Amino acid sequence: SIDGLKIKDVTSGSVMSKPILQVVTGTTSTDTGATATTSFTDTGLTASITPTSTSSKIMVLVSQTLQVTRDGGGEMFGYVNIMRDTTEIAEWFYTAPSNGKQGPDQTSIAFVDSPSTTSATTYKTQIKGSTTDNSGSVRANQQSSGSQSVSSIHLIEIAG
Repeated sequence: SIDGLKIKDVTSGSVMSKPILQVVTGTTSTDTGATATTSFTDTGLTASITPTSTSSKIMVLVSQTLQVTRDGGGEMFGYVNIMRDTTEIAEWFYTAPSNGKQGPDQTSIAFVDSPSTTSATTYKTQIKGSTTDNSGSVRANQQSSGSQSVSSIHLIEIAG
């Protein structure tokens, strides 16, 4: 309970004894540098978890610095996805206006996955750009010093 608030199983109405089973965190402060690519590439942000039950859900919380740039010639999109091992489970985009740059901005993503396994499972992020024309590029984990904007991924196992 949190200040008297109890979490209940919606199917049975009973109070769950362990709704959150474990939390795993991964971080990186390694800048990918400006990457001119239209294919997904790893950002270096990763964490692994071994679910205790096949019915567990994994809440994936990402806080990552992302940037997209293009020197004129139209709008530029950057894409970031979450991978479970070799399977893409979710994808988002961010954009820079014509003749512009977006970021670096700290981007937050939340997604609930149902991996249906009790094997070690790795989650990671990847980025790509919509074009490399006019110096189009994407970047992750950029910071001006080692203590700013550390990117993180949190894996929270929720009882299923």
